Amino acid sequence: MVWIDNIDVISGRCFMVLQSLRHLEMVRALAQHRHFGRAAKALGVSQPSLTRSLKHLEDTLGVRLFERHDGVTPTLFGRIVIEKGEMLLRGYSELLREITLTKGLDIGELTVAVAPFPAEISAQKAMGMLAARHPGLQIELSTTDWTRVVDDISQGRADLGLADISEAAEHSELETELIRASPLHFYCRTGHPLAGRRKLCLDDLMAFPWVGPTAPARMRMEMPQTERPFGFFSEVNNRFRPRIVVGSVSAAKDVVIVSDGLSVTLPALIERELRDGLCALLPIDLPWMRLNYGFVWKRDRTHSPAADAFIQLVRAVEKDTPA
Repeated sequence: MVWIDNIDVISGRCFMVLQSLRHLEMVRALAQHRHFGRAAKALGVSQPSLTRSLKHLEDTLGVRLFERHDGVTPTLFGRIVIEKGEMLLRGYSELLREITLTKGLDIGELTVAVAPFPAEISAQKAMGMLAARHPGLQIELSTTDWTRVVDDISQGRADLGLADISEAAEHSELETELIRASPLHFYCRTGHPLAGRRKLCLDDLMAFPWVGPTAPARMRMEMPQTERPFGFFSEVNNRFRPRIVVGSVSAAKDVVIVSDGLSVTLPALIERELRDGLCALLPIDLPWMRLNYGFVWKRDRTHSPAADAFIQLVRAVEKDTPA
């Protein structure tokens, strides 16, 4: 039939054209940014060059991939290219990764996704030590929310993660290794209304805004589900959100020092602020308020030499950080 023949011709043409990874990256960038200028900047090309490349691709395929009204929106054909192209790009990334594994530590790449606490306790320092010892490595360390670390590993966007393993362990495709299980301590600025109290309960803390990243799901049963000054539970994922959400432990400390906010930390991370009288630890012990993080990686992926070296450095730094 003519219709079937035409489909075969278009499919064959698509296969030949989409072998160009640059074309796939172009389509993906336009779909992500929905704007020619921003997509061009992300790709490192000029906007006219991007426009010409897209027109050439559409002319070759014989279909329109994007609508150009009120931004850039993928058409049905565009969504097909994005979906199938993502699989090809991921496969190509895996191919490059396997090749990189054979190159050792002198040449290669390492992408690590880290939650806020392990980032400041050990990951950032370990990454600096790794870079100093192997300057030829291309290294990327991203600090993000606990749940996004798990997603980055599951989707292959990161080689290795450091995050709360209680949630990661629920994913059958992931492996975990516990690195730290330490109690967290509440602290405030020295002039805070709670500073100097001899005894506190959880209700006392909940009367003030909490500052920090979102809490792991394992903590939700220990806190009231209703909204209070300290924070609230998101209806989208039933995850506790402090009243003031920040992306790092240092940011939480900066907020606490100039406000009535409360946060949690390891005393070693605010040792200087405690010594200088800027912060004070609060006299309350909540057994469920603790760190429980470790390495997370995809079960079917072999560690690269760079990942193995990073893991060893993190372990060494963790040993030097008191619980």
